[in-house]
Amino acid sequence: MGDMTSEGASISAGIDLSQFYQVFFEEAGENLDNMEQLLLNLNVDEADDEELNAIFRCAHSIKGGAATFGFSDVAELTHQMETLLDKLRRHELTPTAPMVDVLLQSGDALRAQLGRHQGSGADPVDTAELLSHIKGFVDGNGAAPAPAAAPAPAPAAAAPA
Repeated sequence: MGDMTSEGASISAGIDLSQFYQVFFEEAGENLDNMEQLLLNLNVDEADDEELNAIFRCAHSIKGGAATFGFSDVAELTHQMETLLDKLRRHELTPTAPMVDVLLQSGDALRAQLGRHQGSGADPVDTAELLSHIKGFVDGNGAAPAPAAAPAPAPAAAAPA
């Protein structure tokens, strides 16, 4: 079974927080669904403040719950996402398609991390490359390369005439 308990979450102020895990996982899943939909619908050329604030709130909610329950890997990734999203909503950075791609891929990584904490038995998720890309954007390197995409499918062979 995965890391359903952690030192930070097992007892906080004398309260066993593990009883609240399921609620956190459900809410995190809903926030990830909302964040993904908002990102997919985001027009980077005309992103408005409310859209960016809504995406930020999704990441912020996940980060807060993850930190409360001691899921440090989830908290670390969402913290970096939140930093990028905060710069976007404050207009310190302009949204780009590569930023959206990295945020979507980060959402996928978060789903895998959360699944692991729920006991999926999956291997730990390596987020080093995602974190590097996010930090590159945050530091103003708008040319940060997006993580490698899945290979394109091979072209279909022409049917004989």
